[in-house]
Amino acid sequence: MLNKYLQFLILSLFSLIIEVTLAQQTIFPLNLKLNTSSITQVSGSLSPYLTTSQTGTTSLNWLEPTQTGFAIKFKLYDGSWGKERTIAKGDNWFINWADFPSLLHIGQDNFVAHWLVKSSADRYAYDVYVAHSKNNGDDWSQPQLINKDKTPTEHGFVSLYEDNNSVGLIYLDGRKMINTMSEDPNDTGMSLRSVNINDQQIITSSNLIDGLVCECCQTDIAIGSDGPIGIYRNRSKNEIRDIYITRKIDNKWTEGNPIHNDNWAIAGCPVNGPSIYAKDDDVTIGWFTGANNQPMIKIKKSNDSGKTFTNPISIGKDEAIGHINLTMDENLNTWIVWQKKISDGAAALMLSMLEHNTNRLYELTVDASGNIPRYSVPQITIHKNKVIMAWTTKISPRENARGKNNETLIKVASFDSTNI
Repeated sequence: MLNKYLQFLILSLFSLIIEVTLAQQTIFPLNLKLNTSSITQVSGSLSPYLTTSQTGTTSLNWLEPTQTGFAIKFKLYDGSWGKERTIAKGDNWFINWADFPSLLHIGQDNFVAHWLVKSSADRYAYDVYVAHSKNNGDDWSQPQLINKDKTPTEHGFVSLYEDNNSVGLIYLDGRKMINTMSEDPNDTGMSLRSVNINDQQIITSSNLIDGLVCECCQTDIAIGSDGPIGIYRNRSKNEIRDIYITRKIDNKWTEGNPIHNDNWAIAGCPVNGPSIYAKDDDVTIGWFTGANNQPMIKIKKSNDSGKTFTNPISIGKDEAIGHINLTMDENLNTWIVWQKKISDGAAALMLSMLEHNTNRLYELTVDASGNIPRYSVPQITIHKNKVIMAWTTKISPRENARGKNNETLIKVASFDSTNI
């Protein structure tokens, strides 16, 4: 009798697990109307970066080709897009679809921006530069070199954040990659470092966070109730490349810990970084994994400022390319932009919404025309009640938008999250 009861209990629990799993995989249609337009008419524009700062200021910057190189342009959003302004121009910049400039408002009329400058003829030899503006982006200071190691190696994948009376950033630093190869990847691998710089362009601190990380996945950062939270793709000696989290406590970054043990073993960098959003104690993190040959996006949530997280919810299983960005609305619903595989290896641009209280998943195909460059990173942010998206689109299907080209433009779209 007892054995039959145990069998019944086990079968009931197994059925419940199946029901929960199926419920999480059910996708509901996302019915909304996007107001879509182009942010610039200059062909070859690419690599948008869209963010809303702690001050509530929303900015969009992008790369635009010039006769001799590139310029960083930007606009501010306050119900509509404002005038176009230029941050900087250069003819010796590192231009890459995955590693692109960013802009952050840090209070009053103050902005800070970063971009990447070639340090030698080597393909992946470039440095991080930062500049400040104190008049709302009309004029900019002389750029300051952030990494002082003077090695012709990769320095990039920057995440900027406001840090009390200074600007903080985390970035990937390749100074060890110039060393003679050894059996220990820690001797020659990529590292994650932090820097603080004040408004006088003086570096006030520079520290190592993690001595061995994935070589070219984007980092990201958010400010929770307990301070800055950084995320990045780690790399173990056994080539496990999962997403890690570090928190800045008492002006020190904690040792990185895995968000989730996907145990994705991959010998090279997937160039597919994570995304984070924080609102007080509520934190949401999303990332792409290809573990067990099952590509998918995973989302985890925290209600204690990133100390603990829920079990992951998967999106786009066996269909996701990744290149994820996410934000949260006033009701703590999570909005995710990502890329999905379609025919002939092309990418579709997807918008998903994860409902806060129910974990119901809603989905909308934004563009499945094949004109979304697979090698691009779509953007999303929240401005008051408006969800705003930005992405690179191809004018011609023959261009892949990985570097300099004349066949791409940047589109933007918005919608009112209160009408869902």
